[in-house]
Amino acid sequence: MAGERGSLRRRLRRSARRLARRADLRRLTRFREDGSALSLRTAKTTLAAVISWELALRLPGSQPPVLAPLTALLVTQLTLVKTITGSLQRVASVTAGVLLALGVADLLGLHWWSVGLVIFVSLAVGQVLKLGSHRIEVPISALLVLTLGGTTGVARTRVLETLIGAGVGVVVNAVLVPPVYIRPAGEAIYELADDMAGVLEGAAADLAEGWSGEDAYERLLEARELDREAGEAREAVGQAEDSLRLNPRRRLVGDPSDELREGMTSIEHSVILVRGLCRSLVELDTVTGGRGPDPALRAALGHLLVEVADAVRTFGQQVAASVPGPPANQAPLQRALARARAARDQLAKEMAAGPGEAPRAWQVHGHLLANVDRLLSEIDPEGQTWPGTSRPS
Repeated sequence: MAGERGSLRRRLRRSARRLARRADLRRLTRFREDGSALSLRTAKTTLAAVISWELALRLPGSQPPVLAPLTALLVTQLTLVKTITGSLQRVASVTAGVLLALGVADLLGLHWWSVGLVIFVSLAVGQVLKLGSHRIEVPISALLVLTLGGTTGVARTRVLETLIGAGVGVVVNAVLVPPVYIRPAGEAIYELADDMAGVLEGAAADLAEGWSGEDAYERLLEARELDREAGEAREAVGQAEDSLRLNPRRRLVGDPSDELREGMTSIEHSVILVRGLCRSLVELDTVTGGRGPDPALRAALGHLLVEVADAVRTFGQQVAASVPGPPANQAPLQRALARARAARDQLAKEMAAGPGEAPRAWQVHGHLLANVDRLLSEIDPEGQTWPGTSRPS
């Protein structure tokens, strides 16, 4: 009866894990942004739009200068370099559309076929000039100028409003606390490391309750899900590096780009190795005919997974604590690595002393230990090895 209840609990946990993966609840809980940063960006965007409106009112013409604040809203991005890039692309788009409209208005006039020709050529020009998301502004500008008469005055006003909005957007974003996204990148790396540790700790908890090939396969699926989270962390690191380019605050906050890239590279390699560990657990179930390793070996394996999880999480904490700021104290990580290596040696002894009724298990044991060694070396600041280099003495 107790065995049936235990089996039911494991099935319920597996079903809950499948549901959590499909619903992606962790992504929902992580969708957050610092309130002060969001408020600051909102205030800066609003200020840029208002200033653009006031400046554009001084241009000749009777139409409200809607284009200037609209441009300021569109070009004010998360980072200064993206704001500058967006401004240049939008100005180029509007200018190309205006010039095209003036040429068509003088030569062809306004007809259904000339409108179609303008749209086709405008889209082609946007593609050739590689204007990104602003390429749609080429046909929009051309059509607006055509419908308003295609005069030089209308065209000039539209270009000037665009220049005002783009310029104000760049200046406001550069002068008023230009954003830096270093801390979110460090937090993204830590969250990925924490999820990796969670997968390993979950596998250890499964082993403590007894062997189950289905549990091992569920953990492998969880390890595969880490690839998507690694991509999100890589995007966060890229945004952090982007936020430092052309940023006047760079000297004040420092430039931890190298540390972020190194930490991200190590954690991405570790994701692959964690997946390899989970794959080894599935292969152990196959080569043992579903029986799994003996209790002593299973206990040693579970202990190793717990210690490796602690080392991975500590590595993520160290990376997050180092950006921005001075290098974090490496003593906690070195102690965690020492415990993990001791657990690895103990597991190797249990493997050597275990029964030999499953000769094919030796190959799986070797793969498992090799993945552990590579993983611990990957997150060890003093033990990383790369092609053409040797381990520091």
